[in-house]
Amino acid sequence: MNSENYVRGETIDVQEEFGVIDKGNDKYIGKKPLIKPLHLAPGAYGGNLAGQALLVAMKSTEPEFKPHSLHSFFVRAATSETPIEWQVERISSGKTFCNRAVKGFQNGKIVYFANISLTKKNSYNDSLAKWETEIAKFEQRGKDGDVEEDDDDDDDVQAPQKPFRFQTPLHDWVKKYGEDSLIVSPCESNMLSYFKFCPDFIHLDKSTYEENVPIAERKFSFLVRWGIDNEQGYNQPLKNVDEQFQFVGLANLSDALILNVLARVLRLGDVSVQDNMKNFFGVSLDHVLYVHDNDFDVTKWMTYSFKTIRFSHDRVLFEGELYNDKGIHVASVVQEGLVKLSGAERDAKL
Repeated sequence: MNSENYVRGETIDVQEEFGVIDKGNDKYIGKKPLIKPLHLAPGAYGGNLAGQALLVAMKSTEPEFKPHSLHSFFVRAATSETPIEWQVERISSGKTFCNRAVKGFQNGKIVYFANISLTKKNSYNDSLAKWETEIAKFEQRGKDGDVEEDDDDDDDVQAPQKPFRFQTPLHDWVKKYGEDSLIVSPCESNMLSYFKFCPDFIHLDKSTYEENVPIAERKFSFLVRWGIDNEQGYNQPLKNVDEQFQFVGLANLSDALILNVLARVLRLGDVSVQDNMKNFFGVSLDHVLYVHDNDFDVTKWMTYSFKTIRFSHDRVLFEGELYNDKGIHVASVVQEGLVKLSGAERDAKL
């Protein structure tokens, strides 16, 4: 196991690791510099930049506002030598939605820019509980004779509508193997994220059926969580993962791994489960995160499914979904990366 950034087994206080200091006038500075994935990496881990941007956006709004979308650009590599300085611009502040432009600076230059939208209404469970209360009152009024069941003309007496939703189904791999049958991978990102991989992901001979599927339609999945608590010999407990830092963790996980396994997507070989699986130059250009529901816990195993839908001009585009531990699709990801495969892509199994 790689202990480059964290001592294994040591409890990590995420609010000290990724928290910020309020400097006033919508300016913040990180308590610590943000870490690199490995010392050879060109810059700080992008998922932590996104997470800290979400954090300062939340701190600039009322507590009930939570992120529902982030659209961001990695302008230049952020160093791990100094903390990020943040400037928040309040684009709009409404009753239900707020919008913030967030800029991250180092040495007076922008390294990261994000437009972040926040909302008060992003919990299906809350909406369902409200509906259950309203429908109970409506039904009681009917029992008391206050409501005519066939009176469709009066809007005031219409039965409240149950919240509506649908989602992308869980990937077949997850259904086939399940969480308990998979082992924790020794592949550690050094960003506190831990993984479980299905055999179909690791070994090409377990997924020969992919050769009959166009590459842009091939779907891949793995399990991921932030921190880990004494599971299969791995232990990296986290503390102070409060409601805001759940979103910091979600951003961390949303940037995990997908660029590193491009060679696997192209079926160039099995996945080598090591501390650093990427054996080519690759950097993220932008990152988009949609949060569909606040019902998630990043310290439990989440499912990350993704497709690689486009590759041209040395740029690769990913689409992904994140599911909570109950199988609910709670977030979506779109990311473009710049990659240099040195010609290896010519052997891809398209």
